[in-house]
Formats: sequence, C-alpha cells, structure tokens
Amino acid sequence: MKTRGVLFDLYGTLIVYGEMEKAWNDWCDVIHDLFLRQGLSMTAAEFRPHCTGFFDKPEPTDDTVGLTVVERRLHRLAGDLHVKLPSDQALQAIEQALDVWHDYVRLDDEAAGVLTEIGHTRSVALVSNFDYAPYVHRLLSRWELEPLFDSIVVSDAVGVKKPHPGIFEQALRQLNLNPTEVVHVGDSQEDIDGATGAGIRPVWIDRHRKDRWRAQPALPIARIASLSELLPLLD
Repeated sequence: MKTRGVLFDLYGTLIVYGEMEKAWNDWCDVIHDLFLRQGLSMTAAEFRPHCTGFFDKPEPTDDTVGLTVVERRLHRLAGDLHVKLPSDQALQAIEQALDVWHDYVRLDDEAAGVLTEIGHTRSVALVSNFDYAPYVHRLLSRWELEPLFDSIVVSDAVGVKKPHPGIFEQALRQLNLNPTEVVHVGDSQEDIDGATGAGIRPVWIDRHRKDRWRAQPALPIARIASLSELLPLLD
C-alpha cells in the first residue's frame, strides 16, 4: 500500500543529542538554585542524586488543573525534599532548565529539507514523548518547523505516551489515515514497540548511541543512519 503519511519522533530523530551528561548536570543546577531560594540546605552535588529518574518515574497521579506533567514532577520532587514551590517560580525554572538542556542538542541538518520534501506529497506528523507540550511548540516555532507538520501530538497534551498505541492513534485520527498507510521514524525501543502495536510500520534511525536508550529491535525492521536515507524507502 502506498505510504500516505510519515510520523516522526522528535528527540534523537529530528533532534540530535550532544553531551548529555553535561546537559543533565546543568538542568539539575537550575532546579537546585530554585530550591535553594526556597530554603533547601543542600549542595549541588548532594542534590543531583535526588533528580535521578526525574523523567523516568511514573507520572504523578494528581490531577492538578492547569499543570503540565513536568510541573507535577517538579512539585513531587519539592515535596520529597520538603520544599514549597510558588507555581510561577516553578514554571520559570522549568523553562530555564529546558533552555539550558537544549544548549547540548541541535536540530539535524537534514530535518527541514526532509520534512519539506515529504510534505509535498504526503502528510507529516510529530509524535513525541515530552512532559511540557508548550515547549515543544515553542521549539518548533523557533526552528521554523511548525508549518511543516500537519499534526503535532505531544504526550503531555494528550495524556498518553509511547509505547502506548494511543498516542499514534491520535496522530492517525488527525491525519485521517489508516495505520497501514503510514510509517513512523524513531530512534528508541518505545518508538519501535509503539508503532508496531498501533499497526504502523516502524523505521529505526540508528544514531549509534552508546547508552541504555539505544533501541534493540527484536525483529528485522527498516533501518536508516540519516534522515535523508528515509526518502527512498517511501513507496
């Protein structure tokens, strides 16, 4: 069946990682500074271990109206450390920490060109696990990528994340396409498993990462080393 749509992961796929240990330390330092202003008595070195698993732990189950997932995570960490955070300062620190973290990533040089080329004849969607959806839209706007997508689906906004097939189904509904008519390009096992579970053909972009997040496909799937290698795969 002809490929009528292409779904893309964001981080590790359209965005290339750099020195992520430094990125994480700088992220923690911004949050540490906020906690210090609220009375925390702990050095940065003592604080960093408390941030371990910040984004990997299950999402907080409270349904505080108006708070994004990352805000709820931050308030949970503050509660664990007996720090009370004003909501406005928490959000400001989150955005500052994300800005600092993004100093260590970059947009793939081929991203805009490949998205534009595909968009001439097919629908294009973003399917991203991210705990602060407004930042994704701001980032795409900054890089002038937002107009290149027909649909942007972020886990924070839709309440479900990869590998759950529901996040892919949301994109399919917005594109008005069937699973067999699209492919999903991603770098993680969550991308592969989630797409497969939704009946979508996965394409693994192998960035040759040397950490625990590198995908380990159990079955043979299409594999590319760069975004431009995707174009010949689309029938």
